[in-house]
Formats: sequence, structure tokens, C-alpha cells
Amino acid sequence: MKSKSIKILAMATAVTFSVLPLTRAFAQDSVAGQQMHESGESMDNAGSNTSTAVKHAYHASVDQMSDATLTTKVKAALVNDHRAHAFSIHVESDHGMVTIDGAVASSANARHIQKVVASVHGVRGVDNKLTWPRS
Repeated sequence: MKSKSIKILAMATAVTFSVLPLTRAFAQDSVAGQQMHESGESMDNAGSNTSTAVKHAYHASVDQMSDATLTTKVKAALVNDHRAHAFSIHVESDHGMVTIDGAVASSANARHIQKVVASVHGVRGVDNKLTWPRS
């Protein structure tokens, strides 16, 4: 009976000692697996952030080109207008909003120039900062 108990105890001890390293190995794999998963998520996020940054840069470039194109169209309209071409007018565009600045001969000239600018395709609004001499 004693020898049978000793054999069972020996087997139980052997099984326990052989399973413990596996449990520890699986625990390490689990931590490593979690770290790998987190790394993968971080890479996904980095890729997503990079994609978003590229999209923003693209749209900013397109907006800037659109603003430059609109400014050029407005300047061309002013040069081609018989009343406006006599004045030096500074033009800036920002998302369809055009600011005109400079000195003109009269308030009538300022109103006319504002109408010319407003008639250009793509202009959403005009901020008229033109000045004229007051008598």
C-alpha cells in the first residue's frame, strides 16, 4: 500500500512539475501576444493618422490652389475692366471670400470695383477695404 501511495505521489509530483513550466510558458505567450496585438493596433493607428495627415495636406493644397486661382481670376477681371484697371488694387482670397484693398478716386469707383469682383465665378463674398479721398 505504501509503495502504491509513493508511486501515485511520485506521478502527481512529476505531472505537476511538468505542467508548471507549460503554464508559465503560456502566460508568457499571453503577455507577448497582448504586446504583439497592441503593437499591431499602434501600427494601424499610425497608418490611419498618416492617412489623415496626407488627406489634410492634400485638401490644404487644393484650397490654396483654389484661392490662388480665384485671386488670379479677380485680378484679370480688374485689369480688363475699363474703370478698375486705372487703380492699384490688392486682392486676397480665402475659401471664396475676396478682400480688396487700395486707393481709388471715389466711392462710386469702390462700388463699381466691388461689383466687378463679386461677378467673378467662385467669389462668395467681397470684403471691400478700398479707400478714397474725402472732400
